[in-house]
Amino acid sequence: MLESIHLKNFKSFADAEVKLAPLTVLVGANGSGKSNLLDALRLVQRLGLGLTLTEAIQGRREGGREVFRGLRGGSAGIARTNRSSMELGFSWSFGNGSWRHHMGLQTLEMGEPEFLWEVLRPEVGASTAFDVNYVSDGAGHHWSGSLGGRPLPKEDAALNKALKGANRSLLRSARNIAAHQAGFPVAPLLLCRTLESTVLLELIPERMRHYCPKQDLELGAEGENISSILWSISQEDGARQEWIDWLSELCAPEISGLDFIETELGDVMLVLVEKDGTRTPARSMSDGTLRFLGTLVALRTVPSESIVMLEEPETGLHPQRIHLLVEFLEAVTRERNIQVILTTHSPQVLQALSSESLKNTVLCARSPEQEGTVLRRLGDLPHFEEVSQRSNIEHLFTTGWLERAL
Repeated sequence: MLESIHLKNFKSFADAEVKLAPLTVLVGANGSGKSNLLDALRLVQRLGLGLTLTEAIQGRREGGREVFRGLRGGSAGIARTNRSSMELGFSWSFGNGSWRHHMGLQTLEMGEPEFLWEVLRPEVGASTAFDVNYVSDGAGHHWSGSLGGRPLPKEDAALNKALKGANRSLLRSARNIAAHQAGFPVAPLLLCRTLESTVLLELIPERMRHYCPKQDLELGAEGENISSILWSISQEDGARQEWIDWLSELCAPEISGLDFIETELGDVMLVLVEKDGTRTPARSMSDGTLRFLGTLVALRTVPSESIVMLEEPETGLHPQRIHLLVEFLEAVTRERNIQVILTTHSPQVLQALSSESLKNTVLCARSPEQEGTVLRRLGDLPHFEEVSQRSNIEHLFTTGWLERAL
């Protein structure tokens, strides 16, 4: 699980750290830094997938198609205004201990990003720490590193290929060492697996209304292949009825069946069947229904210990169903051991949270008295528990009490 994030001179953050929970809700005004926090996690996820630093920030295209969308602002907007270097730190827990992944980056005059240094080490003890430092001079980029205090061999072709150029993270190298070197902790391997299964959902209902190939079985970030995912799941014994029950309870009580339109080319489209026989194909479903379906499918199909990031998942949902969404989010994080980080502008979402989830909600705010975005758990605000017992959270949120409490 991702326990905390520390950001220094990254985007809108001057120097901010926040602890995270299994379900963390991010609230704050437009432009307060909520999406910037998700961008930090998106960046480290891509590094864990093996992308170069440039690709992680600027995006990657393959065969003329955008495979990874660039971070907002690209390299020019990655550092805080009037800064060229930044630090990002992530604390992770993996059953038998906690590990810290910390990196220093800079953007050059031509806008190309590069690593200054990177460290992956246990929170307690440094006998297995993995450190890499980079130096640039007239002859190019050079790296030096150590593993458990012993220098990493520069003659190692695989390491040299992975680390030279100051543009690749050490995460993949640490993963390979953990997988093949006896006695090395498995934490780097577990970290990369978590990053590989991390999902940022940016559901686009229009993309979800089309046919998709049956063999496309990994949910896309925009939900474009939701029909093929549900078609595959429905082939399993008992799974179709289980999903019908969930959809009936959480989405619409009139739903009584799942069906699919199949083409000769092997494409498929989801159809929801109602109790009176009405059939609604994906192309005719409402935005809210499709968004809810996409969220449900993602949270029910990602591997255990995954991280799922959601931006305003309540968009398009009727207010009466928002509490069902929140109940589902709280239940699925407990039952499936996954972590959910979401942004919202909805006071109804906050009102529906349990007291524990509300305390773990993070306020993102800009203050004239403090530099950069401020991150603060609601449970850490002065007098929050006392005030929230006298006035509901919806009132505190809409009247600006939370920001004033900073």
